[in-house]
Amino acid sequence: MTGNRPTPRGSIAETVQTTDGFLRHAGRDFLVVLYTAFRSLKLYPLENAQVQKALDDLTQTTQHLLDVEKELEVRLQGEFIFINSTRLRLDLDNYASFSHILGVLRQCGIGAVRMDEGVERKQLQVFVSLLLSYAAREATPNKVFEIGQKLSDGGVTHIGVEAPLETDEDAEDEERQKEAAKRTYARSVAVTKEVINSIRMGRTANVKKVKRAVQAIVDQVLNNEASLMGLTTLRDYDEYTFTHSVNVCIFSVALGRKLGLTKLQLYDLGIAALFHDVPTKSGASCRRTRGSASSRSSACAATARSRTAA
Repeated sequence: MTGNRPTPRGSIAETVQTTDGFLRHAGRDFLVVLYTAFRSLKLYPLENAQVQKALDDLTQTTQHLLDVEKELEVRLQGEFIFINSTRLRLDLDNYASFSHILGVLRQCGIGAVRMDEGVERKQLQVFVSLLLSYAAREATPNKVFEIGQKLSDGGVTHIGVEAPLETDEDAEDEERQKEAAKRTYARSVAVTKEVINSIRMGRTANVKKVKRAVQAIVDQVLNNEASLMGLTTLRDYDEYTFTHSVNVCIFSVALGRKLGLTKLQLYDLGIAALFHDVPTKSGASCRRTRGSASSRSSACAATARSRTAA
């Protein structure tokens, strides 16, 4: 068997693994500082100390990547971001920066950003300012070309932008993934509403529907995480109790996946998360349970589980 054999030092495989590891780490840092620069420049004038620090951090991080890689390409493909052909992982703690940059680049009609050695702080400042300006404008097919021309006119010679290289098949597949995520989310909210209302009325909930809903969430997180996570940012105040429960379930399963839990463990975690604060007739007794917060949570969860028993 060769599956567990250590990779020989200096081999091509080892080099690739090392490069991918560096790019995932440095690429994640780059997204964070770029996101911070976008947010700072949007909120404050250029002279503001926070804006200046954000631009300093962006310049330092970019130059570090270029020192090692000699070139930097940020490319969008579907719901993913690639740094020099290495796909960045979407985690709970980088979701805000990941999704924000994904959104800005899409609003600007940009499929890829290229930077090479020699890029300076002033060029990065012009780049960030341009993208903020164009992201706020109405979408047009020529946006990306206008941005490219503005960069050139502004003397930005080491940063370029390209239109997406998206085929009709890619677009259709992405749209199917988004629609599947929307269906899963909507069904989960509907099932949660039905279960909570049943428990409030003292009726036995339909446990089969609950199981199917959580199984669908687990499958979506494993196969189409970005689309499903994106739906958690929506706010429906008429259905807040139910969307909140579904969001907690999604975030918990996503976190469990990062921790390496098995699919069965993710399913159990999802069930517990979905009913983490289900109101029941015994809710008052749950709140009166003595002991730690964890013991009270366990008591409430046990009540919810008993109400959803087949």
